[in-house]
Amino acid sequence: MDWMSPASALLGAVIGAGGTLLAQRGQWQQQLVAQDRNVRRQLYGEYLSTLHGAGERLHQLAARVKRPGHDALLEAAYDAFGADALYSLRAQLVISAPAPVVEQARASMVAMRDLRDCVGRGDLIDTDAYATAVRVVRDSQQCLRDVMRADLAGRRQVL
Repeated sequence: MDWMSPASALLGAVIGAGGTLLAQRGQWQQQLVAQDRNVRRQLYGEYLSTLHGAGERLHQLAARVKRPGHDALLEAAYDAFGADALYSLRAQLVISAPAPVVEQARASMVAMRDLRDCVGRGDLIDTDAYATAVRVVRDSQQCLRDVMRADLAGRRQVL
């Protein structure tokens, strides 16, 4: 009995099935990576938008206040900051993003909190303290955008 033909056919089928499974596994992994990147892209956009909104609200408050010693200024600065949304999104970043993004997101949050405190103290648009705080916010957000872009592009990040 010639058993070489059936054995060769069986071996070919196993190799073909194995190759197909490996190819499908590779496609599945690529889809997971792409899906994860898209989720991070959306989260990064939401976080940056929320940070920007907080900065705009603080700027508007600082521009319209005429009496810096007003008691409600600190409360208005805290309201303009919008801590609930920022902290919620930052918590999502902590579990979804790589360490360089998390570290820079924290630095951006701290810079924005410092701006909030600056406005709350009465250091408004025409003061050096306000200008310095705004510059720190802008620089920290630029660094944050850079590490986010690097992450989404798949590049290693060095801070």
